[in-house]
Amino acid sequence: MLKLYNTLTRRIEPFVPIDPGRVRMYSCGPTVYRYIHIGNLRTFLMADWLRRTLTELGYEVRHVKNITDVGHMRVEMLDRGEDKLIAQARKEGKTSAQIAEFYTEAFLEDERRLNILPAHVFPRATDHIAEMQTIVQGLLAKGLAYEGGGNVFFDVRSFPNYGQLSGNLLAQMLEGVRDAADPYRRNPEDFPLWKLAEPGREMAWESPWGLGFPGWHIECSAMAIKHLGEQFDLHTGGVDNMFPHHEDEIA
Repeated sequence: MLKLYNTLTRRIEPFVPIDPGRVRMYSCGPTVYRYIHIGNLRTFLMADWLRRTLTELGYEVRHVKNITDVGHMRVEMLDRGEDKLIAQARKEGKTSAQIAEFYTEAFLEDERRLNILPAHVFPRATDHIAEMQTIVQGLLAKGLAYEGGGNVFFDVRSFPNYGQLSGNLLAQMLEGVRDAADPYRRNPEDFPLWKLAEPGREMAWESPWGLGFPGWHIECSAMAIKHLGEQFDLHTGGVDNMFPHHEDEIA
């Protein structure tokens, strides 16, 4: 029997899929603003090893690996390096779409050279804006999120198990919060699901809350749900994504 380390429970556990004989697997892919480095590749190689092992054991595996091709933070924060895709576009004198396309192809070529099996689906964040907005509307309807000034934030204190994956206490979580000074945020640890676009922003979409763009964490949630369902078996990613990204995905 295959046994895997479960980051959530911090134990090595027997792997038992939700549906016998089938495995649904999601891997956090790259943010395509630069060439990936050896640390990124290790994550993708380990996911490939896991997928091959599952296939060898007789499982039917469906593997989804996303492409993050939309920036996240506001223009005035570019000097802090937080909107990396837009910053790179300005640096190279190209559009964000051109940057995303170039580095997506570079990433796929790196995977081919390493003989990494291609995912069955490579969903791109920009193709799933409607799905993200639907999830945000659902969270608002349940009272788990709130709107302010064209922004929508997840209310972390409405989710008692927040911090269980990373083991972070509330005070520690503040270190992982971006854009904490936003006047519309009720609590510093609350994270953005949708952000108001500043005038002239290149990548922005119409929404029920005005012209804006998705928060980083809602992107993977929307793509995973669309292509694998609300429950799936395995989620892989770099250890640097455990907090806040994977923690926020769970919420």
